[in-house]
Amino acid sequence: MKRKINITVTALFLALIFGFGTAFWIVPDLTFSPEENRSLQTFPDLTAENWLDGKISAQLIDYYSDQFPLRHMWVGLHAVGELGALRGECNGVLVGKNGQLAVRRFDAYLSRFERLENTDYYSPAHVEKGLNALIALDETLSAQRIPLCVLLAPRTIDVTIGDFAYPSDISDGLDETIRTTLSGAHVNSVELLSTFRELHQAGEYVYYRTDHHWTTQGAYTAYTAVMESWGMQDQILPAEAFAVKQIPAFYGTTHARAGLAFIPPDTLEIWEAADDSRYTVLERKGDELRAVIESGFISEKYLTEKDKYSAFLDGTHDLLFILDKEAAAQGESRPRLLLAKDSFANSMVPFLARHFDILMVNLTGNTDYTHLSALCEEYACGRVLVVCNRENLITSDCLTRLH
Repeated sequence: MKRKINITVTALFLALIFGFGTAFWIVPDLTFSPEENRSLQTFPDLTAENWLDGKISAQLIDYYSDQFPLRHMWVGLHAVGELGALRGECNGVLVGKNGQLAVRRFDAYLSRFERLENTDYYSPAHVEKGLNALIALDETLSAQRIPLCVLLAPRTIDVTIGDFAYPSDISDGLDETIRTTLSGAHVNSVELLSTFRELHQAGEYVYYRTDHHWTTQGAYTAYTAVMESWGMQDQILPAEAFAVKQIPAFYGTTHARAGLAFIPPDTLEIWEAADDSRYTVLERKGDELRAVIESGFISEKYLTEKDKYSAFLDGTHDLLFILDKEAAAQGESRPRLLLAKDSFANSMVPFLARHFDILMVNLTGNTDYTHLSALCEEYACGRVLVVCNRENLITSDCLTRLH
């Protein structure tokens, strides 16, 4: 009897191993995971460059992880197991009060070829390098008589830390470093962590529960702070000037990473004004300029998809112009703003565009738009605004390369 049980267990084990192994090579590779809202690693190119850069091993590991059969089911089971073990987190995502989620673990940037993987800390030297680059940029732009404003948006874990049984030391230490370094160099830096914490604790909807971005109300709060830093507080549009359109069933990137199906969704808010139709969003690729949104700031197609946040400005593009069509048609000259940003800025643009024509460059894309002083000269920009989430300060070199 015992021998039969052993044979049965062994047969089942071998069937699983060979079954998954066969399925791995038979099932076509997927390029995108709608559950995780991200691109998946396909089989890497076996080029000499990849071998010499040392990228091939990391790409192969990601490939086997991303293309594993029934991957989404295993991610969900792993998440449930972590919660069952009372860890208070799943797949590096903290689970807090009222279904609040926040990324705790990430890969901290150390150098071009080195990361501190799966950590909740960061490299102080790398953060300092990014801040020093902003200080040097401010000096360069000041020589050109171009004012700079820096907004390093807090991460969700920084803002919602009170919802978790997790210490705030790292968030507070990072905030202190940013504030003292930039203010000590007299850089116009908008610091919003304490403001957002107070609003969140008061029950205001300023950061999503399932996504890493601020909400449209949070973006409006950031817009007012930036305008005040420029001495333009008299021109701030009141919140009452906008009608709020609510888009239900929004699950963001943090929810996708956590793999917890029972967390309730967010509501995406679109703030609309009567004159939205006079604005247009244009993309430049090479010498070609085309409209990605003919009228307004919202790409409606995304509102029925999982990636609803990409409705703002049609998602991520390397270089965009946001213009007032009516003003241009009448020959009116508007001040031009260079906005160097990551995706946090996308939901701010509908507010800023009422005051400026905007040249918007993506700091986290494939094209290098880090020479901001040259862009100002080329496109006659009178102001520069850098908007970047603090996670990108920690996990990438997009800010260290600014000049």
